[in-house]
Amino acid sequence: MFVFIPIAAIKSYFSRLINSFGWKYVAIIICIYGLNQGVGEAVLFTAQRYYYFDVLKTSAKRYTQISGFTNIPWQIKAMYGMLSDSVSIYGLRRTPYCIGAGILGTISALFLWLLGAGVNLSSILLVFANLSIASPDVMIDATAAEKAKIHPKLTADLQALCWGSLYFCSFFAEMATGLLVDPKVLGPQHLFGVFIITSCANLLPSSFGWLGEKRLEQQRRYAALSETEQDTTLSVGINPLHNSAQSSQTSTTIITTATNSTQISKHINEKDKQIRKLIFFAAVSTCSASVAIGLVQMFYSGPDSTAVEGGITVALGSVLALALYYILYRVSPPLAGTAVYIFLSGAFQPLTDVIFDWSHDDGEKNGNCAKHCDQDDDNCGWAQQRNYPCISSQIYGTVRALAQLFGFVGVVIFNSFFKRWAYQKIYFLGQTVYFAVNLLDLVWVSRLNLRLGISDKMFLLGADIITPIVSKLHVMPMFILAARLCPPNVEGTVFALLMSLSNFGNVVGSYNGAGLLSIFGGVHEPEFRHLTSFVFVRTLIFLVPIFIIPCLIPKGAPDDDTIFHEQSPTEQNRQSSTTTSSEIELAPYSVIKKGSDETSESTPSSSVTERIEGEESKIAQTHEEDYDEFDLEVAADVVLL
Repeated sequence: MFVFIPIAAIKSYFSRLINSFGWKYVAIIICIYGLNQGVGEAVLFTAQRYYYFDVLKTSAKRYTQISGFTNIPWQIKAMYGMLSDSVSIYGLRRTPYCIGAGILGTISALFLWLLGAGVNLSSILLVFANLSIASPDVMIDATAAEKAKIHPKLTADLQALCWGSLYFCSFFAEMATGLLVDPKVLGPQHLFGVFIITSCANLLPSSFGWLGEKRLEQQRRYAALSETEQDTTLSVGINPLHNSAQSSQTSTTIITTATNSTQISKHINEKDKQIRKLIFFAAVSTCSASVAIGLVQMFYSGPDSTAVEGGITVALGSVLALALYYILYRVSPPLAGTAVYIFLSGAFQPLTDVIFDWSHDDGEKNGNCAKHCDQDDDNCGWAQQRNYPCISSQIYGTVRALAQLFGFVGVVIFNSFFKRWAYQKIYFLGQTVYFAVNLLDLVWVSRLNLRLGISDKMFLLGADIITPIVSKLHVMPMFILAARLCPPNVEGTVFALLMSLSNFGNVVGSYNGAGLLSIFGGVHEPEFRHLTSFVFVRTLIFLVPIFIIPCLIPKGAPDDDTIFHEQSPTEQNRQSSTTTSSEIELAPYSVIKKGSDETSESTPSSSVTERIEGEESKIAQTHEEDYDEFDLEVAADVVLL
């Protein structure tokens, strides 16, 4: 009986979604979120890491710079939504971008698989490969938001489908890639070929139109037809034979109300346009800094490269933080503080892949962990001779798969115990525990775990089970704050901006970690000198974000429904102006309502109410059309700048 209950629940769940959205839309969500992103990320990131370390023999510092550069598509996610909203292709705003991403992913994977490219070429190809995962994710989020307006009760079901597909497919993909990346099976270069399949999981359904997107011409014709029908209905709502004084008064009231409603609509649109423009410039600033720093880190090779790269990274990061606070403060002061904290907390996490470089087994017959080597072969068995962990790719794949599972456990723990805590307390606890967890790396590189009788495999398993749980305590408040602080009508753009800042902050942190490796020097194979000192200093830096929490994180708790943010100057002006206009509008409506109560049998009063409702719907429709016009205005402003 226990077995059949979940099956029946799952069947009912999918039936609801298919009946509401169609099987094609449900299928394309699974294809893009589950296969293209879940499996694609596991394949791409695993192949990338082993390819650079074991095939191209790059150092941990160089790989950190390459990884940050190839991660740029994830740092500019806010631009994808604004671009697709502003620029349609053949009357479609989502499908062509998904198709283009699928083509880029297929071509880049094909070249990575067949060419065996060097560092620079492979890095550029990996940028396109990451773009083929990051952009369809935004398109699906946009269509899901649109469909949630039509079926609001199924919003949670849609999000569950997206994230459930991602984690379910990621779990099994991580297990499989750990086996496939072994040189005895496929190896990292041939594993890139599997990415062709995941890209086609996006390309083919998008090409077949499974998103169900209608062309803009059809949408506008339908909207115009609906408006015409509504105007016709309203025009016959007033009885022309009713010539009493009350009819004259109510007719005048209709004109006054419509005029005032139009004024309110124009005023609100102007303020919303101002907010959207500020958000847009914040997104452009983030993307510009991301690309600039990534290019410097990747391609600069002049004298004093460490000082130049570090100086530019710190300078641009600082300027970005100040610019974001100044721009977003005019939208919402708490939003400005939260955005800057999200960026800076990642920037003060100097994580690199040097621990992986030190601990992994390349799997080659005469590789770093080989037990039987020729005496003249210095590259054979050097990790085994120095008693390094020599963790196989299968073990790393299992650990990554379990990290997906225990990340979900972290979400459950947060929802069960921490959602009533204040945001500042949650961030303080999360950052403190995050610091403590990173001390485990210090235990590992000093080999203290072996002296305590804990094997490397068990220690790695324990550490990587704790880490995703702690990271969710650190990340979940960010998602909730992002949802709470988003101004109306720009929720998608603001949320994408905050996610971009999170990704970019983490990448800046890795760049800082690469600079720290250069400062210590010698933290590379085979000796990995100063590795213990590097890990110790790196871990201490994790404490820095604790001191900026009181300054940037707003008060309140995740389950607190009260408004806990200060009003920006824009909001104050908007509220005062809207209040004045609302007083003008409410006076005639009260007269109408009073007349309706006194003469309930008369037709004009009910007609007036219908007329007002029609005007309100027109305002809402005009409001949406103004956003389309605004997108083009902002694009023109950016080109001029």
